[in-house]
Amino acid sequence: MSQRIEVRTPTSHAAGNDVWARVQGFLRRYPAALALVLAAVMLVVSFAIQPNLNPGQQFASFAPIALAAMATASSVLGGGIDLSISPQMTLSSILLVGYLTPAGLGGYESIWILLIIGGIVGGLNGLIIVLLRLPAMVVTLAMMFIITGLNLRLAPRPVILFDGWVMNLATSVWIIPGGLLTIGIPLVLWLCLSKTAFGRNLYAVGGSDATSFSSGINVPLIQIMSYVVGGIIAAIGGFALTGLVSSVDASASSAYIIGAITAVALGGVSLGGGRGGMIGAIAGAAVIFLVQNMLTIFGVSQVWLNLVYGALLLFAIVATAVSSAPAKEKKS
Repeated sequence: MSQRIEVRTPTSHAAGNDVWARVQGFLRRYPAALALVLAAVMLVVSFAIQPNLNPGQQFASFAPIALAAMATASSVLGGGIDLSISPQMTLSSILLVGYLTPAGLGGYESIWILLIIGGIVGGLNGLIIVLLRLPAMVVTLAMMFIITGLNLRLAPRPVILFDGWVMNLATSVWIIPGGLLTIGIPLVLWLCLSKTAFGRNLYAVGGSDATSFSSGINVPLIQIMSYVVGGIIAAIGGFALTGLVSSVDASASSAYIIGAITAVALGGVSLGGGRGGMIGAIAGAAVIFLVQNMLTIFGVSQVWLNLVYGALLLFAIVATAVSSAPAKEKKS
């Protein structure tokens, strides 16, 4: 009985390498593409399973994780990382519900107050990292514990918001879904900011701070500002969080840490800095959000959520490494 042996010709092998090189090139040029495709497929599946989904409620539920990812992406693009984003969001929510609103400052003036506080907290992270030249992961991890402890001190018990404009963020503001508003405003501002010298320099610093310094870029200032921007976006996340649940619980301060980092990596933002963008971070957050929804729909215990986060993070890191690998040279 004869056995058929398939022999790959050099031509077919070269063609395969050429296709793979094109895929690598596409992913390097559009790092958010993989997350966008995944999010689109999962969105279609979600609507097929639950055709009566309320878009307004879905945007409100999606906004906190999306804003946590955007706030984290700001420092990551500059070559750092901020693990204190989730507690910063809870701090913003506690100050709004537990202190500003009872003091009669819960109106639109609270937006400026909390944005300034968010910028100060983010700037403090950046100053410590840059001036003392300490690892960003260590500094922001310490800040995470400090802010979490502060949150528990400021609100030892859950505090409920009974009235205020922030509650509209769970439904709609005018005709715009509140969640879409809280995501859309910082996204538009970021897209404008990315066209400025700060935006261009941020990517340069994230790619190589030594080269950026030799090119005359004020590297310390750019790095500090990346944390300031992250803190401001985290403050907006506090509004979205408050609007979603109409209350604040300090014990949930760390709820969005792992999800935000996973979303950033999944969205094509290089954890080494200098590559990716906010649209990718939002797309990665959409994948995380839709995965959570599907787990709920199929009755899977939330205990498995960390396992899913870990698997998605590993997948994102491997996909980024493979797409960033240099293409093999063609043999003559």
